[in-house]
Amino acid sequence: MPPRDELLLILDLSPSLLRAGVGVHDLIRGPLVEMPTRLARRPTSVHPFKLTDYLVGRTLTDAEAAGEELEIVHPMVVGKSGMEVTDWVGMEALFRFTIHTALLLPRPPLAHPVCLSLPPHLSPILVDQFHALLFEKLLVPQLLVASRPFFAAAGSGVTAGVVLDIGYRGEGSEVSVVVENQVVEEATTRVRGIDEGVCDDWLAWVLWKEDAGLRSKLTAAGAVEGVGETMREIVRSLKVGDHIGFESSLLNLKDSKAGGVLTTDENGEFDVAQALVEGKVDKIVSGKGGKGGESEQEEGDFVTVPNPLDPNGDGLKVGPSRHRYLEPLFMPQILEDLGRGEEAELLGLKSAYEWKEKEWNGIQEYVGLVVGQVEDAEVRRTVWENVVIVSSGKIAGIKALGPALIPLLSPFVIDPESGSETQPRAIRHAKVPDYFSEFKHKGGEWGCYLGGCILAKILISDLQSKLFMSKAEYTAKGPATYRLLDPIQS
Repeated sequence: MPPRDELLLILDLSPSLLRAGVGVHDLIRGPLVEMPTRLARRPTSVHPFKLTDYLVGRTLTDAEAAGEELEIVHPMVVGKSGMEVTDWVGMEALFRFTIHTALLLPRPPLAHPVCLSLPPHLSPILVDQFHALLFEKLLVPQLLVASRPFFAAAGSGVTAGVVLDIGYRGEGSEVSVVVENQVVEEATTRVRGIDEGVCDDWLAWVLWKEDAGLRSKLTAAGAVEGVGETMREIVRSLKVGDHIGFESSLLNLKDSKAGGVLTTDENGEFDVAQALVEGKVDKIVSGKGGKGGESEQEEGDFVTVPNPLDPNGDGLKVGPSRHRYLEPLFMPQILEDLGRGEEAELLGLKSAYEWKEKEWNGIQEYVGLVVGQVEDAEVRRTVWENVVIVSSGKIAGIKALGPALIPLLSPFVIDPESGSETQPRAIRHAKVPDYFSEFKHKGGEWGCYLGGCILAKILISDLQSKLFMSKAEYTAKGPATYRLLDPIQS
């Protein structure tokens, strides 16, 4: 008998955040829990550590508010080869707190089939260990495991496309290709130096340096000490309030070589056929890596955000410089400024960026490189038609990101030496469909979770699909059995 949809447990895991929810209904809801993966232990804890040694969620918040001395634990870290788990007991504590305390589900054994979304390109051994954790410790009855690009494509309603997954602070980003609902392992790359954290730091530096009104108000309030965190809190408020667009004097989409000839609408779509008909191919192709001209900021473009130093007082006005937030994604070389100067030192950025490994290629160049690794021209054309953007943080929720990225991809899409048969009709930012009402404004953040809901409902409910593993199969055949089920999980 297939499990009821209301019992399905969806887990979307990234190195910094765990999103979770239970029940897939006719009207799919967003995650019920968004839990940071950050844990802590008290100094009195001794190795080997027990589940009760870990502080999670509200207990961690209360301990920090009380000024307790704590050892912060990150059970997952991003190493040179991708995500690594450094503390499996801490990982179990995180899952148990999320499932039993936050979601109020009964203690093991669980009666809830689980769909687990993991970062892409993990080692088979690591995926085996996640199976062991959920089957042996939490005693789940069925388990479907696949990677975030697989679920991101499903959440956007496409079966083929290129998926850009922008990580949170220190996580880097991943570019993957999905073809016929399968992640193509040969066409992928990991970008270590570009993520949401560098964009946060960049805008904090830009606002402090360029927004004189904001700087003077914070200085008058005595915010010089700890100003770096204050500025990052302002940046967070701008993201939450949806106050960030894209405008850059360094890379202007209206005036630059790459952008001046493009047909781009508010949804982020580039019409390749129109560019070919109008004879603009040479101009577009010559725009690979080109920088734009000057742009003028609109006068009076100010928004008000809460003052971190006085939440109940008057807010702070932030000017049009906030629209430079996305610049490091496309021109990471500008981050060199964060490693020098008085402003960088005052904001606490100099030590972090002074020795930071330099990244010279923008995210658009990595996307072009990855799609170029798809050998079949017809498949490559299909992939180019959909660009899916997700993130573990909030950056993918910025509405200007898709329309800013799509025109910058145009030089990599058009091959003037090939026939029109290999060119996509158009490339578009493939977003979550509007009929998922709860996801309409959070599709970039919740896209993987939505894909998990959709595919869990389809795959786990179909007992003949064999795209998931049962507890009985795990006990009889071991964790590696999942790799024999279907290519999507290999």
